[in-house]
Amino acid sequence: MNRHFASLVLGLAHQAEAALSGSLPPGAEGAGDARAVAQTLIDTLGMLADKTEGRLEPDERQLLDQALTGLRFRYVQTAPRS
Repeated sequence: MNRHFASLVLGLAHQAEAALSGSLPPGAEGAGDARAVAQTLIDTLGMLADKTEGRLEPDERQLLDQALTGLRFRYVQTAPRS
């Protein structure tokens, strides 16, 4: 597995998870609410998956797919209830 690819995926996933937990870094207040930031990061990972379709090693694809599945599930779980 390319360590730079893994670092990118894990870094974006960690930031999205932090945003879903309500933790934005200092100075990120202007980026919108935490859910919007998380959605943008999840969408970025989704775009990465689409753009690399058929080009990744199996372990890279698995890492990306698992990160996306977990984040999308967590996003739905954290949706405000009406």
